[in-house]
Amino acid sequence: MKESLTSYDFLGSVYKGTISFELKEALNSIISQTLFPKNVFIVIDGYINNDVENCLKEFKKKLPLKLIKLKNNVGLGLALREGLQKCTSKIILRFDTDDINLKNRAYIQVKELVNSDADIIGSQVYEFINDPDQLITTKLMPLNHKQIKRQIIFRNPINHPTVAFRRDSILNLNGGYRNCPLYEDYDLWIRAMFNGLKFKNIPKNLVAMRIKTQRSRRRGLSLIKKEIILIFTFFEISFLLGIIFIPIFLIRSMIAILPQNIFNFFVCRLFRKKL
Repeated sequence: MKESLTSYDFLGSVYKGTISFELKEALNSIISQTLFPKNVFIVIDGYINNDVENCLKEFKKKLPLKLIKLKNNVGLGLALREGLQKCTSKIILRFDTDDINLKNRAYIQVKELVNSDADIIGSQVYEFINDPDQLITTKLMPLNHKQIKRQIIFRNPINHPTVAFRRDSILNLNGGYRNCPLYEDYDLWIRAMFNGLKFKNIPKNLVAMRIKTQRSRRRGLSLIKKEIILIFTFFEISFLLGIIFIPIFLIRSMIAILPQNIFNFFVCRLFRKKL
């Protein structure tokens, strides 16, 4: 029996690309949490297929689901921005609808937020291709605030599907998430860091993350075009940070256009641990 802790909400989003059996696995992992959520807010970002709609109807009987329907697809950043406005608990846990939350995730993160001065808490993640029972790597992240601040100009230091945060702290950043495709979270963490919010990563794997297409999406010229927005985010914080980030952006761009096998080798060697 877990001790009494403050309530929290889960927040996620579905859209036309959501796959129903992956969503089912994600929601079952929420049901299995040792610390049960007060609410599970899911933003329906435009059109969704019938299988996903039926899945949501099924889980409304098992979870305190709160569905927020958007008429048109607005993208993950604006969908989460809308969902965050509707959340009612002081602590929010993000979840992706194709990932698996380990059963103690909520308990560990809520307890940490209650007992520390951190505003934003992530964790390490397991990675798998399709079968969550066949884990292949652990994605390693910097742990304390000082390490995270040192690395934030080079890489995204928080695994977005693992993040838990204080709702008011994020809302105070001009409403939180913005429209930054593929970089909704990185843009938010940059602004949070340089507006005085406190970060921490827990040195445990609290989420199993599906990566069947992630690495292929995180490379190429289309990625570079989207990443340009980070230059403006750093300039928004300070002119000096913007200048410092430009050569880092060029290096990141060179890595992004490497052949897939070389790119995978580079990523795994630096930031992953094989299981």
